[in-house]
Amino acid sequence: MKSLRLFILTALLVPAGLMAQSFEGKIVYKITYKNLPPEMQQMAAMMPGSQTLWIKGPKSRYEQNTQQANTIVISDADSGSSTLLMEAMGQKYKLEISKEEMEQMISAQKMPEIKYIDGTKEIAGYTCKKAEVVMEGMDGPALFYYTEEIPPVQVKGMEALQLKGMFMAYEVSTKGITINIEASSIDKNPVDDNLFAIPGGYTAMPAQMKAMMGIK
Repeated sequence: MKSLRLFILTALLVPAGLMAQSFEGKIVYKITYKNLPPEMQQMAAMMPGSQTLWIKGPKSRYEQNTQQANTIVISDADSGSSTLLMEAMGQKYKLEISKEEMEQMISAQKMPEIKYIDGTKEIAGYTCKKAEVVMEGMDGPALFYYTEEIPPVQVKGMEALQLKGMFMAYEVSTKGITINIEASSIDKNPVDDNLFAIPGGYTAMPAQMKAMMGIK
């Protein structure tokens, strides 16, 4: 259970609100893992291999699907709120996070130390700049690549992290496990407004599930 919670906290990254309003499109990220312990290697096939982010002005939609669960997060920077939707084992759960709750999450975290360093990398057609980030709970500095051509988002578990632009790739290690996330494609076509509508049929998320995801 501890390893599963560690995986969720470090791999299930939730957009929490756009800081600018000048991009519309879809970003697909590929996820890879290194140094998984034996108990997690057995469930490696069930771990997410990708995640998708749609952005339209102040609104965003994050989606990640696995064999066990489908997760969607719909956020609105204008209101500062997010809604997490999860479908697992035939059940549909919803968690609404207000602006005030998001601010509490940020204030409860230790501010990351960001060091912008020389070096660039071409990712999905963008020349990305490099940064090292020291975050609480990580084995060492995390390596980020970002572009200033796309507005940044905040992510679950790292709400206090504010880079100069959208992350295009990063690699983090915690408890010996390394997770790499990198943009594989960017589609700048118009995004349908219906993607940001909150669907019906979801019940409030139970406390036990919230605790597993690191949400109080």
